[in-house]
Amino acid sequence: MQASKKTTEPPVEVELKFHLTPESEAILRADDIFGPSVERAHQITTYYDTPDCRLFTAGLTLRIRDENGHFVQNVKSRDAGVGLASSRHEWEWPLTNGTPDVEKLTSVAELSDLAKQIADRLEPVIVSDIWRTRHLVELDDGTVVEASLDIGSIFSGHKSEPVCELELELKRGPVAPLYRLAIRLAATTPMWISAQSKAARGWSLRNGHGSGATTLRKQKIGKDETAAAGLRQIIGALLGHLTANVAPTLSGDVEALRQMRGALRQLRAVFRLFRPLLDKRDIARFTVSLQQFAQIFGAARDWDVFCLQTLPAVMAELPQHDWTELSALATAKRTNVHFAVQRVICGRDFTLLILQLALWAETTAAAPPNSNNKRLTKRLSETAPALLDSFAEKAKQAGRHPAQLSMPALHDFRKALDRLNAAIRFLGTTYPAQRVKAYSKRSDAVRDIIGAANDAEVTKALTHDLAAAGNADVLASIKALCSWAEQCQKHVLTDLKQAARKFRKAQEFWRT
Repeated sequence: MQASKKTTEPPVEVELKFHLTPESEAILRADDIFGPSVERAHQITTYYDTPDCRLFTAGLTLRIRDENGHFVQNVKSRDAGVGLASSRHEWEWPLTNGTPDVEKLTSVAELSDLAKQIADRLEPVIVSDIWRTRHLVELDDGTVVEASLDIGSIFSGHKSEPVCELELELKRGPVAPLYRLAIRLAATTPMWISAQSKAARGWSLRNGHGSGATTLRKQKIGKDETAAAGLRQIIGALLGHLTANVAPTLSGDVEALRQMRGALRQLRAVFRLFRPLLDKRDIARFTVSLQQFAQIFGAARDWDVFCLQTLPAVMAELPQHDWTELSALATAKRTNVHFAVQRVICGRDFTLLILQLALWAETTAAAPPNSNNKRLTKRLSETAPALLDSFAEKAKQAGRHPAQLSMPALHDFRKALDRLNAAIRFLGTTYPAQRVKAYSKRSDAVRDIIGAANDAEVTKALTHDLAAAGNADVLASIKALCSWAEQCQKHVLTDLKQAARKFRKAQEFWRT
């Protein structure tokens, strides 16, 4: 296969995707917010891959869409993970029929090698049958958004799943008006944001499990970026990370829930980090809600650890006790807090918070509105040392005389280290990686020790909660579990003094 290779930047698709309920579908159809529909189309889309899933492994999808008898072949990459709005490279070619034409991929430099590997090996793996109603919406600043209401089903083999979605795709202009439109819709329509594509849903059907948790991608902030631009990139990355884990969390993936909790905590840390540069009203506006949601996710995470890690460990070490009833009570508690997490994710307040944060970060970067805008327009590399100094000093102050600290004080020390860790993650990319790693290693060692001790403290608190819900038969098990947790706590804290001393003496990479 021979063809010229183009080296131009591939087109990028930017969109927001929302899951709807039957109620929300009716509201959107009755609302005139979109104006008259551009068209209503019947789309049958077939996704192809090789028997060894070569495209899926490469993070690509190849599909052929039959829309009212017109065929288009499309290749998309996975979400670039740089912001809340899904951002993916996309290539497409018109076809005369529904047969894949791998030859066309050779005209794209990024796809030509892969085209040789999949030639004559493609087979259909997923099919979606969708009725799509499109609207072109003209917004402020010349922004044009295609709003698509998708109703139908996804099929893989004998399995199927209904589809009821709204996609808002940016066709032209800046992204901020897209967020404003989404906020207006979310305020009146039951819907929740999720980054999961139809292809990903189809693969979940085919494999019998979801794509699993997504970890936060490392963000490289350029040395010449302004503080405002860096803030937008950081918040965008965290919001993208948060929403990437929505679908697996709703499916019961405990690691995805942990990732969402971490994203919420890091968003709070970002506001603490940039506090000297921001309007206090903006900080208060978001941090209270972030804390409330983080507590709900944190409770679910605590019960995950208790049921999936702590109880199995103590049952193995203390087999002479009967753990049956205690385990049943803990499982019931865990189930209830997971239901609370699902209600939050699918709720209006959580969706609005995500969208409002994205809009705020976008508009702050474009035109910092507060009285400290001169600081936000400075290069982040100039501002970073003072911000890192502040967090490092607070961590060192919180960790003075570690052997004498109570558990609440140790918890405060851990939180100070968590904030420092977030500052290092987001501001340390402009410094030599080896120096950053050496410093982080020492702070992480202290965090891990206090974290293990705090897990034991949480275990004791949760067992007391179970005691209130149980009966006399469980009290012996609870007493044994508390004693076990106490011993674990004492054991892990033996290394704290030395680790804390090494942290205090660590060479601060931003000062060298």
